[in-house]
Amino acid sequence: MKVKRFTAANMQQALRMVSQELGADAVILSSKKVTAGIEVVAALDYQSGNAQHTAEVDRQLRLQQELEAAKVASREPQTVAKRDERREEREAYARRADVSSRDGLSAVLSGLKKDTLPQDRSAPLMPPESEPEEPVLRRASDCDESWYSNALAQMTGELRELKDWMVSHQGSAWDSRRPLTWQQSQLWQRCQDVGLEPAWADRITSRLDANLDLDDAWARALKLIAGDLPIAPTGMIERGGMFALVGPTGAGKTTTIGKLAAQFVIRNGADSVALVTLDNYRVAAHDQLKTFSRILGVAMHTVPAGGDLGKVLDGLKGKKLVLVDSAGLGSQDPHFGVQLSMLKKAGARLRKLLVLPLTSQGRCLQENYEHFKAAGLTGCVFTKLDECFSLGPALSVAALTHLPVTLVTDGPHIPDDVHYPDAVKLVSLAEQMARMARTRWQAAEAMNFANQQSGIQHGA
Repeated sequence: MKVKRFTAANMQQALRMVSQELGADAVILSSKKVTAGIEVVAALDYQSGNAQHTAEVDRQLRLQQELEAAKVASREPQTVAKRDERREEREAYARRADVSSRDGLSAVLSGLKKDTLPQDRSAPLMPPESEPEEPVLRRASDCDESWYSNALAQMTGELRELKDWMVSHQGSAWDSRRPLTWQQSQLWQRCQDVGLEPAWADRITSRLDANLDLDDAWARALKLIAGDLPIAPTGMIERGGMFALVGPTGAGKTTTIGKLAAQFVIRNGADSVALVTLDNYRVAAHDQLKTFSRILGVAMHTVPAGGDLGKVLDGLKGKKLVLVDSAGLGSQDPHFGVQLSMLKKAGARLRKLLVLPLTSQGRCLQENYEHFKAAGLTGCVFTKLDECFSLGPALSVAALTHLPVTLVTDGPHIPDDVHYPDAVKLVSLAEQMARMARTRWQAAEAMNFANQQSGIQHGA
């Protein structure tokens, strides 16, 4: 039987040493932690339960300990002798260098040449390589632990970066230049659920403190969204003036004009309001506005195609409130440019309000702004709030174009369903819509999964 003790930095190294030294048939008798790492006692041809084998193991271990102690004791005198020898060499070199320096200085002072300076030819030109008096031996375990720690830290950082990249980009090549942390990506995704444009969501998330809790950061994000939303001064319509409502077909321009005219007539009388229409391109285009004019008892004026809108407005200077209704023409319509030119020639006294139906897609709202911005827009009106399920796209258009929200309509009733906007309430409502939509989709997904499981169980 052969018994041997192994000391290594960890158990894996110890087992490897046992396998290399004793082979695959070796038996591990014991293991324990020591200062240097792990101490393992292994034996070859060992039979458990035999007292004779146990005594033999103890004897061989004791002999190994005595042998190691003897080796250490034999190395100590040699180490001390070598250390003393190196110290003597350094002291002798220092004495020779000091004598040489003094002799060289005397020679210079006496006018001798540098090449005649006395030198001790026996002195070495360079000092002997110095060795530390007590060499520091680094354990293999220290090197392994340091390397392992560095490798683990590097791998952890790379995994974190990969996770942030995967979460923030979500597999989309459109977002390849968006460097977001995990928390920022979660907030960015919530902004997307609300319906905000990516550019606005980027600006919001970049302004948030990364050390905040996710819910606290989201509450802060909602405040930033409300702060970025431009809102026109309350009561602007009550103060009167000239307003033209522009926008796509079916946006609610004529209905909104009827609501505003009715409210103003109730407060100031029918003589204070005048209605003007530019819609001469559709059959029965004037019927709804004529109905409002007849019911409210206010004057209505029609501007023919290519007519002078400014001249009509000059004749209505005595009115406190003038509301101009425009035709909902597409940008490709040949009459669109004509109507746009009429609005521009009216000048700054006619404030143009872009009507944005909240039931339209975000891209449609953006295109509407691009089509009508040449008219010189001063604000926007949100319509059909009672029919929409996402406020984010309209909020994004207002925020990114810096177009103040002037009015919000939320129903067909005249004159009640028109209000002045409040940024905090609009943002809160947008978040509620996003939560409700997410809940509906989760419920639908759960129902579909339940139906699939039921079909599987019944053999469908």
